[in-house]
Amino acid sequence: MQGESQISSIQFLKQQDFVTCTLSGVWSIENSSGSRGRNEWVKFLKKNPSIQVFRFQLDPQIIWDSTLVSFLHKCRDELKAVNKSIDLNELPSGIAQLLELSKPTLLEKKQNEFSLSLELIDDTINYFRNGILSICSFFGEWVLAILKLFIGRSKTRFQDFAVSCRSCGASALPIVTLISFLTGLTMAFVGSVQLEKFNAKIYVADLVCLAMVREMGALMVAIVMAGRTGAAFAAEIGSMKLNEEIDSLRTFGISPMEFLILPRTLSLLLMIPLLTIYADFVGILGGLVVGTVVMDFSVIHYFEQTQVALQSMWEVYSGLLKSIVFGLIIGLVGCYKGIHSGNDSSSLGRAVTASVVVSITLIVIVDAMFEITFSYLDLR
Repeated sequence: MQGESQISSIQFLKQQDFVTCTLSGVWSIENSSGSRGRNEWVKFLKKNPSIQVFRFQLDPQIIWDSTLVSFLHKCRDELKAVNKSIDLNELPSGIAQLLELSKPTLLEKKQNEFSLSLELIDDTINYFRNGILSICSFFGEWVLAILKLFIGRSKTRFQDFAVSCRSCGASALPIVTLISFLTGLTMAFVGSVQLEKFNAKIYVADLVCLAMVREMGALMVAIVMAGRTGAAFAAEIGSMKLNEEIDSLRTFGISPMEFLILPRTLSLLLMIPLLTIYADFVGILGGLVVGTVVMDFSVIHYFEQTQVALQSMWEVYSGLLKSIVFGLIIGLVGCYKGIHSGNDSSSLGRAVTASVVVSITLIVIVDAMFEITFSYLDLR
């Protein structure tokens, strides 16, 4: 290799824990075989992974230009990436200065970090902006579908609406009955323990009644329906998107909003207030069981006290108002997550999970907003 003065070359001399790399030949842009030294370096690096220190020096007869500086710069970066050391002290001062200038300055590093931070902020802003625009577009399409339904130009089928009503209403009665009865039972037990200290156990009827019609009836039904029906909506519509059935509907000129989403959301909007009234009644029955069996109240006495507690029908209306909003949230979130799910099974699972989590979160937030508003307007 030393005799081939017109070819770039590297000679490697191993010495204990380091190796001396002697560069010779012609390292210039005009030299067509300038890549040979680079190939020798790559091969040696692969064959000797245990060497930790590389010392570079130049042959006195070497001819070089910026090609050599570029090669040394790449070698330094490669060795730094694998946590190896490089010794450039034996190189001429001109090359050492050029290599020092090629190092990224602290300002450049900060600029790179700043640009990455700006890109991250920009991506985050775009993500939230696109999400908000998507939600607004979806809700706008739903409102337009409602208007088309009122003027008789909608393609929504009454049969789909009836099937969804049965799924959201009658099919949900067993779980709603169990949850509501146990909720009333639990509140009666907890309330009796505290009220007994003041010899006011009869007010357990007031406690259970007001808690169910104001808060717990609508809230428990909404949480149950979010986990049961909202997830089902997301899974059904997401599966249809996964199987390209929604694309087929669009191909035939049928709006998925009118054909799939509108009957589901309207059925949930109608059924949840009815389930809430049912849950209120069952919860009161749960308190009645505790009052008559545990506290030895008569049934007539318990219902009379319940009637006294419900002197204003606003208590019932406020719970029904909440249930309507809860039903709208569950239906829209479940359908939105389903129709915007990905095209694989894992994204469908994430969409179903997200529909339940987002629905319950929004339900709790909206419920708190209702309570704050009612208190501020002195409606309690």
